[in-house]
Amino acid sequence: MAKDTSLPGKQNRHLPAFILLFLSKEDTHGGALWNRMNEMMPANWGIDSGAVYRVLRDLEERQCVTSYWNTEDTGPAKRIYHITPIGLDELKMWYEDICLRKKNLDFFIHEYESLNRIHEFNGEKKE
Repeated sequence: MAKDTSLPGKQNRHLPAFILLFLSKEDTHGGALWNRMNEMMPANWGIDSGAVYRVLRDLEERQCVTSYWNTEDTGPAKRIYHITPIGLDELKMWYEDICLRKKNLDFFIHEYESLNRIHEFNGEKKE
């Protein structure tokens, strides 16, 4: 069994942001949204379909998305999700938050890499 190297509790932190981003492009049902995210996101993210549906319910309770049942297509009815103006506002807040986090992470990476270069310069072996 492969060792899980992700930090605990961090895997789905930005899932609402990604769901809102995908819904800003088109309305869709939860299964299609989960499939599209799995196709487009890095392989190691491992998005749980249950988490997608929990986030969709939460977003709907907070009026960031609305949903309706599509009974026109063949097969079982599907709940279609649509982003609202409130959801677009939240998506913008996520964007601003992620940009700030990215700056902080870029700083961390730069400093960490500098630290490794200093240790290598001093002849210390880093593993």
